[in-house]
Amino acid sequence: MDSLTLDQLLVFVTAVDEGSFSGASRALNRGQTAITYTMQKLEDQIGTPLFDRSAYRPTLTPTGKALLPRARRVLADVNQLRGQARGMVRGLEAEVRFGLSDMVPIAQLTPTLAAFRAEFPTVALRIVRGSFGLAESLVEGDLDLAVLVGLDLPNALDRNRLSTTDLIAVAAPSHPLAGREGPITTDMLREELQIVLTDSREAPGGRDRGVAALDSWRVTDLTTKHGLLCAGLGWGSMPEPLVAADIAAGRLVVLPVERWDGSDHLPRLDVVVAQCRERAPGPAGAALLAALIRDAGEGPGGVSR
Repeated sequence: MDSLTLDQLLVFVTAVDEGSFSGASRALNRGQTAITYTMQKLEDQIGTPLFDRSAYRPTLTPTGKALLPRARRVLADVNQLRGQARGMVRGLEAEVRFGLSDMVPIAQLTPTLAAFRAEFPTVALRIVRGSFGLAESLVEGDLDLAVLVGLDLPNALDRNRLSTTDLIAVAAPSHPLAGREGPITTDMLREELQIVLTDSREAPGGRDRGVAALDSWRVTDLTTKHGLLCAGLGWGSMPEPLVAADIAAGRLVVLPVERWDGSDHLPRLDVVVAQCRERAPGPAGAALLAALIRDAGEGPGGVSR
């Protein structure tokens, strides 16, 4: 089968789709004699008939039925290769590097990502999850864009607000604070172990934000923090969307905190999509950025700088 060609496979698949050689002739704008000859050459290469020609219309033989899915796959792969090559000539990226904060549920973005896949099937998406360091990765050029919490972001980043997320204080039902009646006071929080999310790069003794307890355990990812909270080993704040199912199922309870850093509620954080001002993403990355903003309903008027 050294001389088997893509054109032969195309004629084979088209003849099946059109239901006849004459239909393939019309679909491919070729003479029927050329279609018949091409099919005969393909069958000669394979060594067995692909069509049974004993009836009025040719029908697939068992071999033809078995080879048809592979022929379709070969043609689809070649078309994808051609599309990717044309896109790269136009400057289309081979890959978009996308950062996503652990504080943002992936489910909020999957419709946008599915649409991105449909629009750019040849572009790979590398999703980097993290609680910290995404902003720095944008500045350093390791990411093309990122969805993260808009807190203390470098001035080198342009950002657009997508949504907000509320932090809530939670604990397991077995935790002492969960059994308290009425508001949870600052003094009550101070006496119980707090599970705190901390950047592993922070120097010991640095500035504490959102730490109310005298004793605390420091963790560097939300998965570990969530597990410790559900186990009843301490209390802590979590993004409300990430623990909504746990609260509904009774694995965690909301602590009605009376005061938090001088306020009567825990922070409400902006979720933004950011990019480095000095390093614009390519066509696919720019399209993903625009889609995230559009799907969030903010448009160009979102918070940016």
